[in-house]
Amino acid sequence: MVLSSMINGMNFKEKLVAEFSNLKDGQLRSYFGERLLQVKENSFHKFEKVGLPTLKHEEWKYTSLNFLNQIDFSLNNKKYEKAYRSESNFLNHLNGENYNLIHLINGNLANKRIESRNGTVDLIHFAENPLENFDFDLYSIFEKNFIDDSNPFGYLNTAFFSDGFKLVVADNVELPEPIILVFSYDNELPLFTNSLNFIKIGENSKVNLVVVFENPSSGKIFANETINILQEPNSQFEISFVQNNIPSLYLINNINLVQQENTYSKSNTVSLSARFVRNNLNVSFDGEHSEAHLNGIYFVDDDELVDDHTVIQHNKPNCLSNENFRGILDGKSRAVFNGKIFVARNAQKTNAYQSNKNILLSDEARINSKPQLEIYADDVKCTHGATAGYLDREMLFYIESRGISKEKAKSLLLNSFVSENIEQIELPELRDSIKEEIAKKLHLEDIFFCSTIDEITKTF
Repeated sequence: MVLSSMINGMNFKEKLVAEFSNLKDGQLRSYFGERLLQVKENSFHKFEKVGLPTLKHEEWKYTSLNFLNQIDFSLNNKKYEKAYRSESNFLNHLNGENYNLIHLINGNLANKRIESRNGTVDLIHFAENPLENFDFDLYSIFEKNFIDDSNPFGYLNTAFFSDGFKLVVADNVELPEPIILVFSYDNELPLFTNSLNFIKIGENSKVNLVVVFENPSSGKIFANETINILQEPNSQFEISFVQNNIPSLYLINNINLVQQENTYSKSNTVSLSARFVRNNLNVSFDGEHSEAHLNGIYFVDDDELVDDHTVIQHNKPNCLSNENFRGILDGKSRAVFNGKIFVARNAQKTNAYQSNKNILLSDEARINSKPQLEIYADDVKCTHGATAGYLDREMLFYIESRGISKEKAKSLLLNSFVSENIEQIELPELRDSIKEEIAKKLHLEDIFFCSTIDEITKTF
C-alpha cells in the first residue's frame, strides 16, 4: 500500500468518496481479498448514507468537526521507515524493558515485544497476511453491538483501516507485566490514519493494558483508532489511556468492550494538553454478575477540547457500572461528558452510577454535561449527577490562613479534586507519571496529592 494524497478542492466527505473509489479499483481488492473487501464496501456505503456528523446530530451537538474541511488530510497506508524514539514520560517511569510492547506508528504496527510463556499470549499482525489474519467472527460481535449511525467514524475505520493487530490471551493467565500499546504519529504533512485492533482475554485471565498517544511532529494528524475487547468469563481487565502533550493530534478513540459473565473491567482515561479528543467508550454486558468501572480525568486549557462519550449497555441482570469523570477547564477550553446508560427489560438487579464534576478556572471555559438514562427494567438502582462551578472562595481563604500563598492554595485544591480518580489507577508507574504531569500543569514544586482538605492543612 502507498501513501496517497486526497484530492484538493473537495470537502472531506467528497475526498473520502474519491479516495475509496481509487483504492477499491486499485490495490484494495488483491490486498484484502473479496470477503473483507465486501465488509469494507458495506461499511463505506453506510458512511456515505449517514455522512459526517454536524452540530445537528444529537451525539455530536457540542463538538464541531469543522477542522476536517479546513485541513487537507492525506490518507496514510504507508509503512513508517524512519527510526523512532518515544518521548513518553510514562515509559520513562517503567523499569527498563520489563513490559510488553505493541507500537503503532501512523496507524501501522511498527514494533512488538510480547513475552509469551508456553503460548499464553499470541499477537497476530494483520498486515503480515491480510487474507488470513482478519477474524470475521470476532469482528461481527462488535459490529452487532457497537457500529451504528450514531458514530459514522466506526464505518470509516472499517472502510479505511489497512493494519492493526489481534492480541489473544489464553485461559488462566495472569500477566505479571503490563502491556503497553503506543500510538505514535510522525509526519510533516496532514495525515488521516485508521487502525482496527482486537483483544481477546481468555477465561480466568487478568490483563493490564496502558494505551499511550504521542505526536512529536508538527504535522496535523487526524487519527481514527479502534480497539475491540472481548472478556471471556471470570476475566479481569484494566485499560488506561494517556492522552498528553498532543497539540497537533485530532483523535477519535473508539473503545468497544464486551463482557461475558463474572467479569471485571476498569478504564482510566487521562486527557491532558490535548488539541482535540473524542473518546467513545462503549461497554456491553453479555453475561450476569459483571462489573465495569469507568474513571476519567481531563485538564484542558487554551482552545483545547475533550469529549468523553460513554455508553453502558446493561443487557443482562445483576451487573454493576460505575462512572466517575472529573474535569478542570481553563482558558477558552471546552469539555463534553455524555454518559448513556441502557437497561434492558430483563436486566433486573442492575446497579448503575454516574458522576461528572467540573471546576472552571476561566469565565470563557465551557463544559456540556449530559446524562442519558434509558431504563426498561423496574428492579434497578440508577443514579447520576453532574456539577460545574468555580473554586470555593471560602476554602481558598481557609487554606491561605494557614500561611499558604493564593496560587499554592489554588493548586492544592485542584490536586485534591482529581486525587481520588488518580488513585484508582492500579499501575504505580502510571500513577506517578500522571501525578507528575498534573503537578506541572498546576505549577506545583513538589508532587503531593491528597483527597481531603484536612490532609492538605496537616502537611503545612
